Amino acid sequence: MRKMLGLFAIVVMMLLLPSSSARAQTGVGFDERNRPVMHIAFVHAKPGKEREYRKFVIQVFKPMWVEAVKQGVIDSWAAYEHPVYFGKGNGYTHILIVKMKNFAGFDALIPDLLKIVSKQFPGRDVQAEAESLMEIVRSDVFYEFANTSEAARQ
Repeated sequence: MRKMLGLFAIVVMMLLLPSSSARAQTGVGFDERNRPVMHIAFVHAKPGKEREYRKFVIQVFKPMWVEAVKQGVIDSWAAYEHPVYFGKGNGYTHILIVKMKNFAGFDALIPDLLKIVSKQFPGRDVQAEAESLMEIVRSDVFYEFANTSEAARQ
């Protein structure tokens, strides 16, 4: 039970906690309910832990999200490093992006991920590992309402 709570906490931390101060915009076209949704987390690897964080992303997050894609839980996942920036420090070193088919994908996301992580990493305190390596600076959800992908087919 303790490991399930830990896994739940890491998923909540990545997806929901940073948006606890979220404000819904009025007048936004939520009528486009079947459009792709992106969850973007801006992450800061703790000083001196950048290489360990990168390794953790590849060895823990990537297999988790690969399985989520295989099971149809999400469309895709990507991790980006932010090695060059201009001006004062930007506050983040990495960006994690999860693409879902639509807003309905959020409803089952956490329960589905908990099942995946508990099978892939039984008995492992993934939450403590993640917290020792990084903190989430900002977390946002976007939905697509226009794109150019149709142009390639015309």
